Amino acid sequence: RHDRIQKAVMAMKDSGIDCEYVNVAEYVTDKNLEDLKIVSQQGNETKLYNTALNISFLCDGIIRYKGVYYILEIKTETSSKFWDRNDVNPDHVLQGTAYSVNLGIDNVLFLYECRDNCSKKAYMLHITDKMKQDLVGKITECDGYVERMIAPPKPEDISKKACAYCGYADLCRRT
Repeated sequence: RHDRIQKAVMAMKDSGIDCEYVNVAEYVTDKNLEDLKIVSQQGNETKLYNTALNISFLCDGIIRYKGVYYILEIKTETSSKFWDRNDVNPDHVLQGTAYSVNLGIDNVLFLYECRDNCSKKAYMLHITDKMKQDLVGKITECDGYVERMIAPPKPEDISKKACAYCGYADLCRRT
């Protein structure tokens, strides 16, 4: 899917449209994002680790369009979700905010692809300073609990899906 995106962007550029697919690792290096470490790069997907915020993430890509950078996040979903989609999935807003905080880019382009027929829908999420501050506050609060070796209170509105990637899920269920 990344190859198709990259080819589409190249076709736009070849047609005279000011658009470029940006290598994430090169962007991090060029922008001197000192807290970000490049862990690995497989195809166009780049794994990064922020030493200051103690978070790792996989970035699908960055696009520069008319001089403005956009984080590209590609999501696949079933047709039932896809056809009802009319905006960014609320479950993806914190992810987009985290990517924005880390990369210093305020716009995230979410590209949703239907698994059944490869149809696509794209939505832009503009990340505000308040969204960034709220996220960094949550991370700082969580790190404080870790430093004190205390399990933080489990948010009441958290989905089971969010716990799937948490290294503390078993401990949390026991408290």
